[in-house]
Amino acid sequence: MATRTPTRAEPGNGSPAGQLAREVSSLQAALLAKLHEELPGGDAAAFASTAQELAEAFGSVTATAVGALFDGAEADRESHTSLHRPGYMRRRLDQLVETSRRYGHPFGLVVFDAEGPGTRNGDAGGGQETVLAIVGAALRDSVRLVDETFQMEEDALCVLAPNQTTVEGVQMAERLLRMLDELEAAGGLRIAISAGVVACPEHGTDADRLLHKADEAMWRARAVGQPVGVGALEDLQDR
Repeated sequence: MATRTPTRAEPGNGSPAGQLAREVSSLQAALLAKLHEELPGGDAAAFASTAQELAEAFGSVTATAVGALFDGAEADRESHTSLHRPGYMRRRLDQLVETSRRYGHPFGLVVFDAEGPGTRNGDAGGGQETVLAIVGAALRDSVRLVDETFQMEEDALCVLAPNQTTVEGVQMAERLLRMLDELEAAGGLRIAISAGVVACPEHGTDADRLLHKADEAMWRARAVGQPVGVGALEDLQDR
């Protein structure tokens, strides 16, 4: 059975990010109410158009503000640097593979792809780095203390989770989804993720194959409109 290690505290209704998003959302609601009062003759079309522009502007403001909040909170944390070291991620992955081969210790690998304001598939707004900062910080707050989070390429992030299986990897992705849902509910900050989950030795004992299977699972999930996909199990003849 996989070892259960406590996760970092999940941001609930009182989290700084959630509170900031709610404050921005409240300001948006107040401005919309004032706009509705002052529009001549109750012009519904003009109000709808202006409200849409205002919502887009506030989405950008929320993304930038939450990203800056996370950047400040992470500046003094050692884990902050690892998010930007994909080469180190590969060395850690090779170490975990070797440990699994020698001692039978499992580990999980989860690849995340983020879409939001400023990413390649999102609307212009907060910027790709802001979205990655938000998702990366949310990940580090939702995984266990022994798990490690890395930036890979473009909008991709990766988590290596020692002594975890596929089930725990899926649960990790679901925790992140709940945290991002809270930010959207609080302030309209829409960040979508797709996740691909694999585990060693369930899905193989080769680093390249594990990364490839996780990436395939992520894109397969996105293609069918699901947030989380699980890699194909390793065939016995391939082990």
